[in-house]
Amino acid sequence: MTAPRMRGVCAALLGLALLTGGPTPGHGAEAHGSRPASHGTEGHVGNTEPLDTAKDWVDKTVSGVAYLPQATPRLGVDTTPSLRTVMFQAYLGRDGIARVRSWDTIAKRYTAIDTKPWRGTGEQLCLTVAAFALAEPLCVELHAWGPAFAGTGVNHQAMVKGDIRDGDTLR
Repeated sequence: MTAPRMRGVCAALLGLALLTGGPTPGHGAEAHGSRPASHGTEGHVGNTEPLDTAKDWVDKTVSGVAYLPQATPRLGVDTTPSLRTVMFQAYLGRDGIARVRSWDTIAKRYTAIDTKPWRGTGEQLCLTVAAFALAEPLCVELHAWGPAFAGTGVNHQAMVKGDIRDGDTLR
């Protein structure tokens, strides 16, 4: 499968996950032996408390993909408008400063680590990554299940998906 077609498939799957509230039973983290998270929206499998990103995600590394509209829409190989895809990582420090980097598709490596402010409120995470090319931080409303998350933009049109791990895994 070609990369643009795979991006379209991933975007469709993310949209489905967002509409259905996450993976279906038997297809989530529990089905693969992962422990469910101790946070998330009440009523969702594996989540027992509401997510509070300011508390639950501090001192952790977020690895994800952001799908953002192109400044000038371009047609993909399948003639549908394509999204700008940014793969990123961010260590969310206790001091409100994130160590962030993104994948440079031309150099085929991560960019140098930069420091940017971050904030979390309830299920919302606001993060600045240079590759997002936004004038202000991207704020997303999140849904988390196990170590996985997905979300949609609050202040910009965007979708994100990824996972979160304990500690600073940026090297």
